[in-house]
Amino acid sequence: MKVLLIDPPFHEPKSIYGSIPILLGQLKGNDIKANAIDLNFEFISDILKPDYLKKTINELKNFYLNKSKILYNSKEEGNYCLSEEQLNKQLTLIEKFIFKHKKLTEEIIDKAYKFFQSYNSLNNTEITIIFIALTIAFIPYYPNTLIKEKEIFFKETNPLYKFTYKDLVDRCSNSKSNIYIKYFKNKIKEYNVENYDIIGITVPFLECLYPALTLSKILKEKTNAKIILGGITINTIKESFIKHPEMFGQYFDVLMTGDGEKAIIDYTHYVEGKLPIKNISGLIYNEQGKIKQNTIEKISDINLIEPPSLDGILSKHKEEIIYLEFQKGCYWSKCSFCYNNSYKKYYLKNPSKAVDIIESLINEYNINNFSIVDDALNINFAEEFAQEIIKRNLNINYQCLFRFENILTMKKLKKLKQSGLTGIFFGLESASERILKLMNKGIDLKIAERILKDTYNAGISSNVGFIVNFPGETEEDFLKTINFIEHNKEYISRYAFNQFTLLKNSQIAKNKEKFQITDIDDSEEFSNIINYNSDQISIQRIKEIRKEHNLL
Repeated sequence: MKVLLIDPPFHEPKSIYGSIPILLGQLKGNDIKANAIDLNFEFISDILKPDYLKKTINELKNFYLNKSKILYNSKEEGNYCLSEEQLNKQLTLIEKFIFKHKKLTEEIIDKAYKFFQSYNSLNNTEITIIFIALTIAFIPYYPNTLIKEKEIFFKETNPLYKFTYKDLVDRCSNSKSNIYIKYFKNKIKEYNVENYDIIGITVPFLECLYPALTLSKILKEKTNAKIILGGITINTIKESFIKHPEMFGQYFDVLMTGDGEKAIIDYTHYVEGKLPIKNISGLIYNEQGKIKQNTIEKISDINLIEPPSLDGILSKHKEEIIYLEFQKGCYWSKCSFCYNNSYKKYYLKNPSKAVDIIESLINEYNINNFSIVDDALNINFAEEFAQEIIKRNLNINYQCLFRFENILTMKKLKKLKQSGLTGIFFGLESASERILKLMNKGIDLKIAERILKDTYNAGISSNVGFIVNFPGETEEDFLKTINFIEHNKEYISRYAFNQFTLLKNSQIAKNKEKFQITDIDDSEEFSNIINYNSDQISIQRIKEIRKEHNLL
């Protein structure tokens, strides 16, 4: 039995996405032969290589020089997926990037790949150079293009497509607008995918869905392996797949929902004929033409989960921050906007076991930078965790997420700092008490201010997140958030404004009247986001206020 795990494009490649090492470690810990590919990182790296970009630029030059013929064919023969207007926009992009800035383009080819290899230390200019290089790589597949995703990295977009069944199927087979088809067909040859019995593909973000489906469809055609799709996005849109049973067998064999650590082991036993498929937690599959959905069973003991494995994937990354998970669910689990409130039972790893995992990663891979990604890390757990790190004299740096809880005292913060905690992310979301109540955040703003000051004085950086454009948020509400930032700016290392999105299985979506949400449009069935209308401050006005207060 051999299993291959794949993280597909396209998302921010700074670190290894956490689910792959977790599942790889679980498989290896149960004596199952397994490998993993960070295909997201490899894809971005491959298309930034000078040879790839030079070849693309030569193709674009020929495309541009034959533009009259191209436009003629697009009208008469219908052999292009773009309208004449769209083709003209594509040609404008080619002219802008290939001809008008010839010297700049040559410099970008030389620099982009080099900068990407040291991604952890990029400045704004270097990020811009990588962005331009990737834009060039995507031009042949226009209107697929990239937009800047905040200051972190980029996001692929295509205004012609929505997340409907028809559009997804079209995107997965349209080689003229899908950059991944040709790439995947060539890339999988490097990994001898035909030698695997099971191939699991995670879908961590919605924008990864169509690349993942493109890849899974190609793997179904090229191998006899059982193909699994899993990840948080599959969990949130599983009902859409159930409505389209024709996708089972053509794009994948099964969907894995809920916790995958035990389910992936059980599925290998099923493929070996040792376990009935109905006994696998959270599995969705086609049985004699009927889609079956197994009940999601919670893991009996989170401490039994094996340590993550980075075999075969760590060496490709220059940024060695490893994501770790020490709990299941969220102990608060009450935020009205959140999708992660489905856990009826909260699971928390033993602090000593958590430090065992860190120590094993230090010893095996010689790394010491970690990010604990659990939503609202339990503060009592964190204190015991820190004490255990200090006791073992481990030299590490780590970051985590906390709620603004009064028990997060200066004494605890100093101990956390001593253990290696360098940064905390706090999701304050708003400094309007009215909006906080609607969000059901359970935060006292005075306590939040005290904790920010204590965190600063303890030598730990604070990254504070705010949600803007929340249903019902007024200009007065937003100004309270602005005033909070200005009043506490000395103690906040970084802050971020994130536009509110209505998630399908959030409490807000289930109580639309309470939040005065109207004109619901959830026609994009393969999306976990709902379009809606509500009486609230506009994004444009938010931008104006931020500019007025120099909080950009």
